[in-house]
Amino acid sequence: MRLRTVQLPDGPAACVALADGRYARVDRMLTDGPRDLLALLESERLGELASAVDAAVPDEDCVGAATVLAPWTRPRKILGIGLNYGAHAGDLGEQAPRTSPASFLKGDHTIVGPGQPIVVPPGIGKVTAEAELGLVIGRPCYRVGVDDALDYVAGVVPVLDQTAESVLMENPRYLTRVKNYPTFFSFGPELITLDEVLAHGPLQDLQVATIHNGALHRKDTVAGMTFSPAELLSFHSQVMPFHPGDILSTGTPGAVAISPGDVVRCELGGGLAVLENPVR
Repeated sequence: MRLRTVQLPDGPAACVALADGRYARVDRMLTDGPRDLLALLESERLGELASAVDAAVPDEDCVGAATVLAPWTRPRKILGIGLNYGAHAGDLGEQAPRTSPASFLKGDHTIVGPGQPIVVPPGIGKVTAEAELGLVIGRPCYRVGVDDALDYVAGVVPVLDQTAESVLMENPRYLTRVKNYPTFFSFGPELITLDEVLAHGPLQDLQVATIHNGALHRKDTVAGMTFSPAELLSFHSQVMPFHPGDILSTGTPGAVAISPGDVVRCELGGGLAVLENPVR
């Protein structure tokens, strides 16, 4: 399934994107169904929803074209991973960590949705945008093993993670500071459930690409990560619990400098998913 939050006349609503371009409303497909996509994840009813969609989608439960919003705006946590591809580490004159992953937390104030502007604050120097594969947690996850980690993942989202790189170069301990300006985390337009992702091929073959003003800046596959998605989730779950709707952004194959007037894009899987944002 592909799940989106869309703007309807009576407010935002969680929907399943159908192949014919319509949206099936979750709150009508499920008995006492949640209207909010994060609430759907917290209810752990994705399997029930998939069965309802497979059975039939009545016309009265569908809506047509609608503005797509950020999937949700209040996750318990956004965990980012730094330098998880060797090539990107080289961009920063660093070596990719080999014994354990480098990570940071972002606040939900950084969230914007597809098509919303990424705002470059004045006076902070170079800012970069980084296309990433985001894992969305589907059920409570704490101290899980690598072999079981992906069982806790509801699906994936395209991510654009921004960094105030000039500030970071002043001091590597400024990592939280440089990652937490407003609009520095875009994700969406949809959550793609993990079963649909795997139907396109093994996760390690999934391509992640940073596109800048229509031109490919850098791409790599999940296999090029130093630490796999399962390893990242297992490692961090030994320290902190993960909750439904939490996002683990797994690192970028390449960061690109951005300026007002630019357009940046994250592409997953050569067409599986696309996220695009203008820069202001």
